Amino acid sequence: MCQLEADCFWAWALIETLRLTGARIEEVLELAQLSIRHYTPATTGTLVPLLHIAPSKTDIERLIPMSPELVEVLVAVQRRAKAGRGAIPLSVRHDRHERVHGVVRPHLFARPVGARQEVLSAHYVRKILNAAALAAGISDSGTPVAFTPHDFRRLFTTDAVGAGLPLHIVASLLGHLDLDTTRGYTAVFPDAVITHQQQFITHRRTLRASAEHCDATSAEWAEFEQHFLLRRVELGDCFRPYGTPCIHEHACVRCPFLRLDPTQAPRLDDMAANARDRLDHARDKQWLGEIDALQQTLRHIATKRRHLETTPH
Repeated sequence: MCQLEADCFWAWALIETLRLTGARIEEVLELAQLSIRHYTPATTGTLVPLLHIAPSKTDIERLIPMSPELVEVLVAVQRRAKAGRGAIPLSVRHDRHERVHGVVRPHLFARPVGARQEVLSAHYVRKILNAAALAAGISDSGTPVAFTPHDFRRLFTTDAVGAGLPLHIVASLLGHLDLDTTRGYTAVFPDAVITHQQQFITHRRTLRASAEHCDATSAEWAEFEQHFLLRRVELGDCFRPYGTPCIHEHACVRCPFLRLDPTQAPRLDDMAANARDRLDHARDKQWLGEIDALQQTLRHIATKRRHLETTPH
């Protein structure tokens, strides 16, 4: 296979995998032969192909049900990797951010470089994506469009939400801990969501006899409002669902339902400094449980900080 044919193949495989999974490019490049799993629900007995995504950044490990299109892509990638070998060769991926080499694995997105088998580099990925956009003639007001791998994560999210997939399901597929993070990836605005939801409710009520309509009493509505009035906390607003208990024992910075007040950013810094001091002390005392808990707290604080910096207020 000549270089141009190889570039075209990898551009197709990467674009399809990114847009059909919503995975980060770091996660896609870590995919290996062992990442492809299957599940057979007892209720249907029908095999469901799954893709195992290793965690990246602050995302969580997850299994993504594969569409027939995605199965076709990954089968083609495996077939190409095995060509003339009988098995997918082992390769190592170099993390340019951490400056370390990963574990030797049968990576799917790897190519021969000299005598070695190397996982596709970030530079190569950018080059073939831009070449694909240029070849397709995609432009914005005459200016050629340059795609980044992350653009396909946003496209996946917008398509999924626009097609009616519940936001919390989309968040699970993306590995997000915070629903607001997922909402920030979509091109769907709250006003549009509210309008469509109200139209749906109105339409649904027209399908039922008026005698079946049950409106909340004044007392019930007051109780409902009181629940949300009590959700005001030091760091912002708690959007925990109505009638549910707090599962974080009021450790609000860990809670995905907390919507931060931007004015509380300095408070986050104080909490992080305090947690780091306590972590140093816990390490000195070898309190392993405390060390793990404080490290989790610091990760959640960092997530909240990034969310504040990237969300328009």
